[in-house]
Amino acid sequence: MIDLLLFTLLTQPVGIHQIEYYNYIDNAVFSSISQRPQEYIPLQTRINGMMKKYYGYCPYWIDTTCYQHFQMELLTHVAYFSVEIDPSTGELGDIPNQDRFFIIRDLAHNHGTAVHMTFIIFGSSNVTTFLNNDTARQNAIFSMSEFLTNYGIEGVNIDFEFVLGSVRDSFNLFIHNLYQAMIGHPGGRKELYIASIAVPEWYPGYDVAYLADNCDGLFIMAYDFHWSGASIAGPVSPCVPSSFWGQYCAAKSIGSYKECGADASKLILGVPYYGYDWPTESGDIGSNTTGSGVAVSYYSAFQNANTYGRLWDENSLTPWYRYYTTGWHQCWYDDSVSLDIKFGMVNDSMIAGAGCWALGYDRDYDHLWNTVRRNFWDSLYVAEKENSFCPTGVFFRTIFSRELEISLKNSFQPYRITVYDITGRRMSEEYTGGGSIRVGSGLKPGVYILFINDGVVEYRYKIIKLQN
Repeated sequence: MIDLLLFTLLTQPVGIHQIEYYNYIDNAVFSSISQRPQEYIPLQTRINGMMKKYYGYCPYWIDTTCYQHFQMELLTHVAYFSVEIDPSTGELGDIPNQDRFFIIRDLAHNHGTAVHMTFIIFGSSNVTTFLNNDTARQNAIFSMSEFLTNYGIEGVNIDFEFVLGSVRDSFNLFIHNLYQAMIGHPGGRKELYIASIAVPEWYPGYDVAYLADNCDGLFIMAYDFHWSGASIAGPVSPCVPSSFWGQYCAAKSIGSYKECGADASKLILGVPYYGYDWPTESGDIGSNTTGSGVAVSYYSAFQNANTYGRLWDENSLTPWYRYYTTGWHQCWYDDSVSLDIKFGMVNDSMIAGAGCWALGYDRDYDHLWNTVRRNFWDSLYVAEKENSFCPTGVFFRTIFSRELEISLKNSFQPYRITVYDITGRRMSEEYTGGGSIRVGSGLKPGVYILFINDGVVEYRYKIIKLQN
C-alpha cells in the first residue's frame, strides 16, 4: 500500500514518546534532582510467577488514581518517564511530578517490581550533539549512576530518538561505558534498558547486536508504523505482514532484530496501549489522511469502538473504527485480541518478554491485564509457592503439579510419610531417615491427605495435585 521505509527515511516521524512528553509538559511540576540519598522503600522479594518479563512505561502525566489499577504482580519492571539529559553538558534535568515518581517507586518496590528512570534526548541533532561530546557522555553516566544511588532504584532506561548512522560508534561507546557503570555500581548491580526502533534497517545508528550485548534489555518500540503524520490512516502496530500494508509489522520487528544478531534473551516487544485518530478522505481502508492524527488511549478507543462499531482488519490483525462528523475519521488501535496475537509471538519466538506504552492508558479496565496474565503468568508455580509449609522440620507444598517434593531437614529424625485419598484409601507410604523424597507422581489430579509421623506426633495436611 505504501513504501513505509522510503517514507520514514524522507520524513523521520516524531515518535509517540516525544509527542506526549511535550503535550503534557505545561501541567507538570518539576523538582530538582537531589544530590543526597532520599528515603525509599527497598525492593522486596517477590513470588515471581511471570514466565516472561513485562516492562511498563509509567509517564509523568498519569495520575496516581490510576496506580491502584496496576496489577503489579504482572509487572517485572516499571520505567518512570522521564528526565531530560542536556545534550551540550550531559547534566540531568528536573524530575517531572516527583511525588508521583515516589509513589510508583514505593508501590512497585512493595510488590518486588524493579524501578527504572527513563532518561531522554529527543531530536537527531540533539542526540548527535550529545554523542559527539565525550565530556557530556561521561557527565551523564556519572549523574545517572548517582541518581540510582540517591533514589534507591534498580536501573536506567535510555530513550534517544533518534540516533543517526554518523554517530553509531559514539552511541555504542556511550552504551558500553554506561553498561559497565551499571555492572560495577557501588550500590550493587544495576540494569540498563534501551528504547529501540521498530525496524533496525530504518536507522543504521542502532547497532542492535552490539547494543543487545551491552545492556539488559532492548525495548523494541513496535508501534507508530502509521504515525501521527502518516499520509494514510492505518494500523499503528500491525501484527503480521500483508500485501495490503506491506512487510513492516511486529513480527517483522522480532525477525529483523534476530537476523541482525541481537540476542533473543535481551529483546522486549513493546506494544501500544493507544491508537491514532486521523481525519480522512473517506471511511474506506487505505484512505488518505487530511490532517495529523491525535493519540487516543486504549480506554477511550475501547469506548469509542463500542459507540461507532468495532471493525477488524484481517490484513494487520488489529481493530479499528470509523465515524463521520463534519468529515470522516478513522482510529486504529490495539486491544486484547490483537495483543493476544503479539504476546503469542513473544512466546513462540523465545524472546525475553513484552512491555507497553503506556501504563495507565487503560485506566480501570482489566482487559489488557487479563491478556498479559493469560500469556505470561504461571498460575501453577504461584499456587505452589504461596501454599508452602514447614512443620516440624519438614518443608513441602500443599498445592503441587506432577510431583510433590518433601524436604526433611533433620537427617537423623525417622519419619513415616503416608498419602490417603479423600475416601481414606492409602495411596502410598514412605519411611525415611531424612533428606528429601518425592511422592505423588502416580496420583491422579485431586485432593489427598498427607500424614507425617515423626515417631512422636502425627500431622495431617490436605494437599492438592493440579495436573499430571
